[in-house]
Amino acid sequence: MTDPAVLPPSPTRRVDPIPVIAANATAIVGMIVLRWSPQSLLALYAIDTALALCAMGWLVMEHVTEKHAKGRDGVGHAIKQVASSLLLGAILSLVLVAPVLFVFAGGEWARSQPWRDPAFQGAVALQVVGSLIALVRTHLMLAAQRDGEPYLAREFKFLVARWGTVLFVVFFGVASFLGDWLGSIVLVLVYAGAGVWYTLFPEKADELFHPRKDKPAA
Repeated sequence: MTDPAVLPPSPTRRVDPIPVIAANATAIVGMIVLRWSPQSLLALYAIDTALALCAMGWLVMEHVTEKHAKGRDGVGHAIKQVASSLLLGAILSLVLVAPVLFVFAGGEWARSQPWRDPAFQGAVALQVVGSLIALVRTHLMLAAQRDGEPYLAREFKFLVARWGTVLFVVFFGVASFLGDWLGSIVLVLVYAGAGVWYTLFPEKADELFHPRKDKPAA
């Protein structure tokens, strides 16, 4: 789940671009200076997006669709919410995230079985912990608000727009044409660039869902 500190701002406020650019450039610096694997970074981005989609499903149920439902304190209701959010996240991930991973499924990185690497396992574990912390922070923030639907709508559009940009590049064939390693570098750059763009200009993500129609000339 994306940390609330870097989520798209309200339409009336702009965020400082410096920390946004710095946060998204961390992976790029890591690839250049620390020799981080671009394939591993792309896989971690995919995992982060899948976790965010699951978290989004739970937050929407908790703060929008079932906000005033009866029996919300029961264990059965909590289990139902978690199961439903995981199912919804899995379906969305199958549509949005899986195609990117399938492109590189037969590549050299996948054949090296990175999931057996303790360093990669640790990175995934940190990803999960970070997502849970961000989920709790977002839940507490929304609990203090009267209406969290606009915030969650902007967050969902941001997630889909950012990863959708990566998906577009994959479908365009650029990444697969360049190969496993160089293609992953391109997608990491696209992911970082999209994160900056849609954070600084959240209205651009909104336009993907609600395209502007040119007014007819008078």
